[in-house]
Amino acid sequence: MNREKFLLWILAGIFVSQFSVFAVSLGYCMNNGGLKACPNISQSYEKTFNVMIATTLALLTGASINKGKSECNDCSKTTK
Repeated sequence: MNREKFLLWILAGIFVSQFSVFAVSLGYCMNNGGLKACPNISQSYEKTFNVMIATTLALLTGASINKGKSECNDCSKTTK
């Protein structure tokens, strides 16, 4: 499996796992007093989600930049 495809699967996994964690924690909060029991749930969810997405997208971008450089290096070797 190539790097880009692997990182896209990681990104999809992040979406699924974040939705699952959010659903479970939201269910817990609703059963125990709503937003009074968990007043910062939206802020903590947003911070966690943003960091995980940013990290994965940075890795994906880095992989594609690195791939472009390696292709360019291979091209220069063949033209000499």
